[in-house]
Amino acid sequence: MPDSASRRPTIALAAGGTGGHLFPAEALARELQGRGFGVVLHTERRGAQYTAALEGLPHVVLPASSLEGGVLAKARAAVTIARGVLASRRDLKLRRAALLVGFGGYPSVAPALAARSLGLPLLLHEQATRLSKANVRLLRFADALATSFPAVDGVGGFDPARIVQTGNPVRRAILDARGDYPAFDATGPLRLLVVGGSQGAAVFARVVPPALALLPEALRRRLQVSLQARDGDPQALQDSLRAAGIDATVRPFFDDIGTRLREAHLVITRAGASTAADLLAIGRPAIFVPLPHGGSRAEQRRNAQTLAQAGAGWHVAEADFTPEALSRQLADLLASPTRLPDAARAAAALGRPDAAARLADLVERRLARSASVPHGAAA
Repeated sequence: MPDSASRRPTIALAAGGTGGHLFPAEALARELQGRGFGVVLHTERRGAQYTAALEGLPHVVLPASSLEGGVLAKARAAVTIARGVLASRRDLKLRRAALLVGFGGYPSVAPALAARSLGLPLLLHEQATRLSKANVRLLRFADALATSFPAVDGVGGFDPARIVQTGNPVRRAILDARGDYPAFDATGPLRLLVVGGSQGAAVFARVVPPALALLPEALRRRLQVSLQARDGDPQALQDSLRAAGIDATVRPFFDDIGTRLREAHLVITRAGASTAADLLAIGRPAIFVPLPHGGSRAEQRRNAQTLAQAGAGWHVAEADFTPEALSRQLADLLASPTRLPDAARAAAALGRPDAAARLADLVERRLARSASVPHGAAA
């Protein structure tokens, strides 16, 4: 319900059900709340499962469906989206929302269409290096596009004056963990963090432990490893690493991910946009192993390539991610006094820890102009 005590309008946000879409929306929502705005987040059932991210944030769970598939699948999806549009319209009208920010993912389509049907300004945010399918469909309705990277493929003929690089908003838990790169020398501990992102990565549990066991004993004795393993037996993995002389902690999930990122010398991870934003905000180098195959997963490959070309890490295709290859790569990186610290500096140079504030500034500028500037004017 609307907050009658709020002196500033309500801003609606729409996000898909993955962490890569929901976490940036959460970061913006909390920034807007801090500025006195009311907020509401429209998502779907998967997004609603991120209870910690949604704590204290009004949110609406809408029916949602992808438009992928054959004719019958598309017809069913269209009916589901239509139901989502009607439900979103009702909520936007009830809360007297003044603007909607869409963060991609197919569940963001219905709220965006609902907002436009009510004549509300629509801002889109793109986390990746290529416009997502949802944002491609919605771009013609948008007043402005905010991007995470300097260049984003797929924007077509959209007015460049309405494209603003804000960076990708990151959670407060990540921002609070920012700090200097940990001391890195020839004798001290070597902290390795292995995480699979919101979709997990069973391949890391298969490849990383045997790769570490192949390292020289002197390196193994210095390692302090945090490994996220959601499948299989985390305790057995931890026991096998410790039997190899490695100080290891293996868990299905790390509640203190910010702290572990700050302390890490190197991260092994997927290459989702939210993961990349977290690493850049803190300034930590990574070995990026993007999700395999094509389609939307190609976004991770492009993200990994972009970050590797910028010197912020290394891109390894999953087909090449073997225990032997990883062990050789780790031995080379850990033996060099400069490669990891240099990559950390490159990552930090790309980071936008103020991305949520930049995006909130864009929201405020659009609101200020909406009363006097015709729809579609430059942001």
